[in-house]
Amino acid sequence: MQAGRTTLTTLITVLAAVTALPGCGVVAGMTGNRSEICAETQQVFTDFGTRLRSLPSTDNAAWGQAAADLAASLEGLAARSDDQELEQTLTGLAGSWRSASPAIGESGDVAQLTALLRDQPAKLVEACD
Repeated sequence: MQAGRTTLTTLITVLAAVTALPGCGVVAGMTGNRSEICAETQQVFTDFGTRLRSLPSTDNAAWGQAAADLAASLEGLAARSDDQELEQTLTGLAGSWRSASPAIGESGDVAQLTALLRDQPAKLVEACD
C-alpha cells in the first residue's frame, strides 16, 4: 500500500486485536454449530493477518485480493451457520469487505481497511457471546 511502512505496522497491530477475539471460544450452553463457526471465523481472521504481513506494502492489488478472499471466507461461514444472529453478522462483515476490496486493490485505500479492522471485532464478539 502506498501509505508506507508506518501504516502497515499500525494495521498489523490492529489486526492482532482482531485475531484475539475473546468471544469466539467455546461457551458453555451453546447449541448448534455456533462455537464451531466462531472458532473458524477467528482462524480466518488469523490467517488474514498472516497473509497481510506477507504482502508488500505497495502491492495494492494483492491487498485488495486478500480483502475479497476474506469476504468469500466470511460468506462461506455465514452460509454454514445455523445461528441467525451469527449468520447475519458474518454476512454483514463479508459485505463490508466485499465493498471495500475494489478501493483497497485499486488505490490502496488504507482508511477503509483500518476502519474495518477497528470496527468489526466488537460486532463479531457480540455475535459469538
